[in-house]
Amino acid sequence: MVRNDWCIVLGMIWTIIFSGMSFYWAMGGMLGVRSLGGSIYQMSQNPSPSFVMIVWLTGVIKLLGFLFLLMLLVQWKKPIIPRIL
Repeated sequence: MVRNDWCIVLGMIWTIIFSGMSFYWAMGGMLGVRSLGGSIYQMSQNPSPSFVMIVWLTGVIKLLGFLFLLMLLVQWKKPIIPRIL
């Protein structure tokens, strides 16, 4: 099976950008928040500490995608690991 490394790298870049937006919003940034929807936009106007924590957590979860993609680039010695990924 041929592996397209450039597709994996593009996916890694995308996950960093995607999680970076969550971190930006968690720090109080408002660019693009209106596109998230009515109730989330209203909560971002006057965020509670629990809402900010959830936004930070979503950014961290999005970064897990980066780790999975990075694991695809590694040359594993055991053949079971690439099969699982």
